[in-house]
Amino acid sequence: MSKGAIVAGVIIAAGAVWTGSSWYLGSQIQERLDDYLVKTNDYLKKEGEGRFSMEAVSYDKGVFSSDAVYKVKLNFPEAPKVPSEVLLKSHINHGPIVLSALLRGEFVTGYATAVTTLVNDDKTKPLYDAAGGKEPYVQNDRIDFSGNVHSVATLAALDAKFSKGSFKSEPMTFTTRTDKDLSKFDLTFDMPGAIQFDVANNVVFSMNKITGQASSSKTASGLYVGPGEMTISQFDIKPAKDKPVSISNFKVDAKTEEVDNFLNIHVGYDLGKLLVNNVDFGAIKLNLAFDHLDRQVVEKFKEQASSLNITPENAQQNGEQIEKLYAELFSDLVRHKLQVSVSPFTWKTASAEGSLEASAHFDGASQPEGQTVEDNQFLTESLKKVTFGLKADTALVRDVVSAVTQVSGGADKETADKQGDELATMAGFMAQGSGLGKIENGVINSTIAYDSAAKPEEQITVNGEKMSVQELAGKVGSAASGAPH
Repeated sequence: MSKGAIVAGVIIAAGAVWTGSSWYLGSQIQERLDDYLVKTNDYLKKEGEGRFSMEAVSYDKGVFSSDAVYKVKLNFPEAPKVPSEVLLKSHINHGPIVLSALLRGEFVTGYATAVTTLVNDDKTKPLYDAAGGKEPYVQNDRIDFSGNVHSVATLAALDAKFSKGSFKSEPMTFTTRTDKDLSKFDLTFDMPGAIQFDVANNVVFSMNKITGQASSSKTASGLYVGPGEMTISQFDIKPAKDKPVSISNFKVDAKTEEVDNFLNIHVGYDLGKLLVNNVDFGAIKLNLAFDHLDRQVVEKFKEQASSLNITPENAQQNGEQIEKLYAELFSDLVRHKLQVSVSPFTWKTASAEGSLEASAHFDGASQPEGQTVEDNQFLTESLKKVTFGLKADTALVRDVVSAVTQVSGGADKETADKQGDELATMAGFMAQGSGLGKIENGVINSTIAYDSAAKPEEQITVNGEKMSVQELAGKVGSAASGAPH
C-alpha cells in the first residue's frame, strides 16, 4: 500500500471519527439544553421574582451544527413599554473540536459553542434602531466536557430617544461561568466608556467607567449567596432645576451569606469625593450590616411585593399597602432577633475626619401577636442591646456645616466657614456640658451602650458611667436645650 493511500486512509478515518463524535455530541446537546432550561427557569422563578421565564420554540439538529430559538417572557407591568416577550436565536457548533474555531486559528474543545442574538422583529426593533442597525446583544457560549457554561456577552453602544427622555451608552461586556447544575455563578462586567440617561427631560444621570464582579453559590437550603462589587469612576446627577451632584470613585460592595438558616446581608458604600453644586463635601464611607434575617420572612415579603403589580398609575393607590408590607417585614424580622449595625460610617474632609459606629439587637419573640413596629411598646420591649460610638473632629462639623450653608444658602465660603466654626464650637460645648461626650484637642468622643438585661439603674453606659434610661433622657434633654447637666 502506498504512502499516499495510507495518508488518505488516516484522513478519512479521522474525518469519520470527528464526524461521528460531532454527531454524537450534537445529539446530546438538546438534552443538555433542555436540562439547563428547566434549571434556569427554577432559578429565575426563585431569584427573579417571577419577572423572567424561558421556553424552547424550536431546535433543528444537524451533524456539525444546530439552530435553536427560545422565547424569553418578561413581566414588568410597571413599565408598559417593555415587551412581554422576545425571541433569541442560537447557532450551535458541535464539539469535540469546533470547526469554525479551527478555521479562525483557535483550538476550542467541548460539547459545543454557541452564538446567541436577539431575533429582529417588531418587539426588538427599537433596540436594533438604538444600536444603529447592528446586533444590540451578542452572546458567545462554550459548554465544556464537564457541562459548565462559559459565556461572553456584549451589549452594543446604544443611542435612543423617547418622548420623555433619552438613553445613550458605550459597549458593555459581561463574562460569566456557570456550572452544569446552576449551583455556582461567577460574573464580571466592564464598560470602559460612558452611560447617560435623561429622565423625563428633567434629570440627567451619567456614569463613566463601570466595572464589577460577583459570585453566587447555592446553599443546601436552595438560597443563592455570595459577594459582589461595582465601581463607577464618575457619577453625575444634573437636575434641570436644581443643583448638580458629582461623585468620584463611587464603589458599592455587598455580601450575602447563610448562617444557621438565617440570612446575613452586608453592604458597603464608598464615595471617593462628593461635590454638590461644585462645593466639596469630602469623602464618605458607609458600611451596613443586617444579620439574622429569617429567610421565610424575606421570601414571604418578596412574594407579597411582587403580587402587587405596581405601575406608575396605581403606585399612589398601593402606597398604604406598601407601607403595611414593610411594617410587617420589619416586625417579623424583629421577632426573629434581627441585628442591625453601622460599622463604620466615616466622613473625611480636606482638614478633618470623623467616624460613627452603632448596632442594635432585637428580640420580639415574646411580644403580643398583632403588634408591629408601629406600636412604640413593641419596638421598645423588643430592643435588647444598643451600642453607639462617635469620634469626630470639631473641624469636620465646621467643614460640613460650611458646605451645607454654601449650597443651601448661597453664602460665600468665608461667611459659611464662620457659621461652621460657631456651630462646631457649640457642638463641643453641648457634648462636654451634657456629659454625653468628651472633647480633647478639638475631637469629640462619645460611647453609649444600652443593655436591657442589666439592672434598671445600670442599663445605660455613657463614657464608662452607669445610669438609668431616665438619666440618659435627662442628659439628652439638656444637650437639646443647651443647658449644662
